[in-house]
Order: sequence, then structure tokens, then C-alpha cells
Amino acid sequence: MKTNTLSNSKQVVLTTFLAACLACVTIGARADETANVVAVRTVHYSDLNLNTQAGAAVLYKRIRAAAALVCGDVDSRQLNEAAAAKACVDRAILTSVKSVNSPKLTSEYNAHFGVAQPINVVSTR
Repeated sequence: MKTNTLSNSKQVVLTTFLAACLACVTIGARADETANVVAVRTVHYSDLNLNTQAGAAVLYKRIRAAAALVCGDVDSRQLNEAAAAKACVDRAILTSVKSVNSPKLTSEYNAHFGVAQPINVVSTR
């Protein structure tokens, strides 16, 4: 019987990488606080078919939402807090996408973060 979903062990790997990444960023970003509390979110995706772009898109949204929940307010008026939160979100997403190791998910990530696009230069002369 062939299954189109990934095993629970891959979910554990994703959770572990996401947690480790967030731990590093959270500790660095909030070193001045008395207690370093690391928030962790488990991203489940055994219900998704990562062999399809639609399944990869749903997982990407879940990863992004989990990262946003644990990293803080990227829209903070405090620029240092906003920058730290954005860096945390970006790093958590990248680490999670890499740990899943799915070509479709990587493609989805590249579509959102952008890969170097060619620039067309037009001369007016």
C-alpha cells in the first residue's frame, strides 16, 4: 500500500528543527529578559500530499503561521523587536522547509521568498 503522506517521524524532525531554530533566535532576541522561554509549535502535515503543489502550499502556510505565533510581532513599532521577530520568522521557515526536504515545498518557499530573478535592462537610446 503506497501512501502519499509523510510519516510521523518527519513531523517530529520538523518540530525539532523549528524548536531549535526558534530557541536560538528567541534567546538572542530576548537575552535581556530574566527568563528565556522558548515557544514551540508542532506543525502537523500527515494529512497533506506533498507531491502536489496544493499540499505544499498548505504546509507552507502552516509553517509560516507557527513561526509567526512563536517569534513575536513583526509589525512592532519598536524597530529592534520587529527586526528580531522577522529574522526569527524567516529563519524558522527556512529551517523547517529544509528539514521537510520536499521539492514542492521548496518551490513554494522560493515563490514566497523569491529567488534571484533576472533583471531586464532596457535602453532608451
